[in-house]
This record gives sequence, C-alpha cells and structure tokens, in this order.
Amino acid sequence: MIVQLNQIISTEKEDDFIHWNTLTKGRHEKGYNLYKGMPYNKEARGIVPSINFHINPFKENSKETPWRDMVFQDEGRVIYNGDNKSADNKASDTDGNKVTLSVIKHYNSKDEIDRHNAPPIIVTRTIKIKGKTGYREFIGFGIIASKVELVQQYEKDGRSVFSNYQYEVTLFKLQDGELFDWDWIDDRRDESIQIEESNQRAPLSWRKWIKEGNKCLPEVRLRIKRYHLMSIKEQKEMPLQNNQLLTALLNKHYPNPIVDGIRFEAMASFIASCFFKNHNYLRGWITQGSADKGVDFVGRLKIGDSGISQTSLIVLGQSKRYKSQISGEKVTRIASRMTRGYIGIVVTLGTISIPAQKEIHDDKLPIILINGRKVTEILLTYINEHQISLEELVKRQDEWALLNMGSDDYNSILEL
Repeated sequence: MIVQLNQIISTEKEDDFIHWNTLTKGRHEKGYNLYKGMPYNKEARGIVPSINFHINPFKENSKETPWRDMVFQDEGRVIYNGDNKSADNKASDTDGNKVTLSVIKHYNSKDEIDRHNAPPIIVTRTIKIKGKTGYREFIGFGIIASKVELVQQYEKDGRSVFSNYQYEVTLFKLQDGELFDWDWIDDRRDESIQIEESNQRAPLSWRKWIKEGNKCLPEVRLRIKRYHLMSIKEQKEMPLQNNQLLTALLNKHYPNPIVDGIRFEAMASFIASCFFKNHNYLRGWITQGSADKGVDFVGRLKIGDSGISQTSLIVLGQSKRYKSQISGEKVTRIASRMTRGYIGIVVTLGTISIPAQKEIHDDKLPIILINGRKVTEILLTYINEHQISLEELVKRQDEWALLNMGSDDYNSILEL
C-alpha cells in the first residue's frame, strides 16, 4: 500500500481514507497497537521491523501524556518522549523505551550489514477533522541519529519526579515523485525474505543511508522549502499548551506594552538567540529609549569556520508585544535601518498581516518574521529541553535586560 507525506489515515473504516489497521497490518496478522504510544512490530529474524512514534497533541500535558512531543517537519526532525510516565518505573524498563534503546546501536553503526537491521521510525500525529480525533497524519520516517537524553519530568497532578528518555529523530526525504511503499515494512516483517532483500522497497534515501551511513545525513534529511503566506487563522491556530503560554506572556508577564516594553525586548532578544541557536549567534544589547529608530535589540550572526572562511552579519531586532496584527509599515520600518551585511528579525506575540508578508517576500527583504505562534513553539522547545519553568525563564531575561542596555553603534558588535 502506498502513502505520501502528510496523508491522513483513519482509525475507523471510512470510504475517504485508508484504514489504520489495514495499512499497518498489511499481509500479516496484526498491525500497530492503536492504544500504545510507541507500538512496534514483533521481531522477525532477530530484528525489529519498525517502530511507530505516535504523537497526540490533544493529550499533551495530561496524566496520560505529561510531556510535549515536537515536530519540525520542515527541518526534518522530531523530538519525541518515551513511554515512561511514572516514578514507580525505571525509564529503561517500559516497553517502548526498552525496545527503542535496544536498537539505537544500529543507527550509529559503521557496519553496512548492521544498518540493514535498523528499524525505520515511523512518525505519525493525531489530527482533528470535524471535531473528531480518530485520524492520523503520516509525518515521515527516519532514524535516531544523535540525541538520546535521559530527562526528568513531573507526574501530572503531583510533585513526584520520574525519568524518561527523549529521542531526536532525523526524518528522511522522498525523491521527486517517490511515495512511501508500506510493502517495505511488510517485507521487513516477513521471515521468508532475507533482511538485505527486505530493504529493496525502501525509499532511495534509506538505501543510500544503509550504504553510506550517517555521513550522508545532510543529503538524505527531509527539507521542506516553500513560499507560503500564512493566513491570520493559521497563525492563531495552535495546541492548547501553546495558547496557554501565549496568554501567560500577554496577561501575566508582559501585561503593559509601555511599562513592560524593555522587559519584552529582552525576551525577544532571547527568542532570536534560540532561533539562531545552531549558527553561532551572539546576543548584543537592548537599544535605549527613543533613539532606537525602530531597532529594539542588536545581535551578531557568525557564518563559516574561521579566518577567511568566516563572516558576520549584524542582526537588528524589533519586538512587538501586540495581540493584533502587525502591518507592513511597522515590519519594514526596520528595513530602513539596514545596509549590506545586516539582517532583520521581528518578534511579536500577535500575527503578521498578509500584506506585510507579501512585502517582505516580493521586495526580497532579509527580514525574519516570528509571530506569536512561532514564539510559543520556540519557548516550549526550550522549556522542554532545559526543564525550566516559564516564570524562571522570564526572570532570567529580566536580569539580562538590566545588564545589557546599550547605545553603541551597531557595527561595534562585530568587534565583540
């Protein structure tokens, strides 16, 4: 059976959708267990055929799922929490974690034969259609290539702390016109087929990885590049936890746009640093008073290795603690401050108007737009990875603001 990225699969039999059990069962007796967060196929020939990391955003931060899984499909990665949720258990003893930890060695092996044994991680996510959550979206497939971290989390509705594993999945791409053939998973489950032969129906990216190993990950990683204007409705639609965080920022931590202006500028500077976290970003300072001319904070983005192979860009930031839309006039105000070697970044708790998005794209302005929805994604990722509360994070940025006010020429950041 063939599926494509972001295809919707129904857990109930419907004429308009592939049936989940029909797909995952294939030509075998059983499919993935619908009621497990980390279902996997029974071992065949001493290997695990596949593992399903299923994400249900409608149950996150609940007693059943006291954490938040994160999907960054455009970047080709997923951060997924294992299946321990109780202080009564060891993280390595729960069923899903135990199986996943047992196969980690295959993903980082330098032996091609060993990589044939590696089970693909199939990532799916619950979505809602017409008020019903009985639908699953095919996010993609991949491996656990790097980050496996033992983290501590609170039990929901209690103060007990439990340990759990957190996995970072690298998603693989499909070639132009290529679709995902579920017969590949069926072949891996079939004991009459040699394991090397069972990967012949695998996507080309998977076969390349088997042959070359992790050195080819930059080539096979899923990257989704597209020009997309995000409607106001899309910008406002977000999971409950994101909405709660946004409400807390607006009403609790930064309720007054004037009084809390500098404090929010510090938080916007921090959000920019998180956005650039893998690209040698240096936070500079918050500009002072009315002389800022539309620039609220300054940073530096270093690109390259060293010496003649390195250059730096000055980042000029604008923060808007708005509930409403930002117009094109306000977004492009920062562009008037830029020259060659500068980029801009606008951070708002509201939305970006369609005309503003069009103006940035059509004029090819080097300005990055971070709306309220993206702010919550960035902060929840940081909170989840560092096990810190929003209150503590706000406090740290307030302290940073007191020590990092400045009125220096923007170019002086290149000397730091």
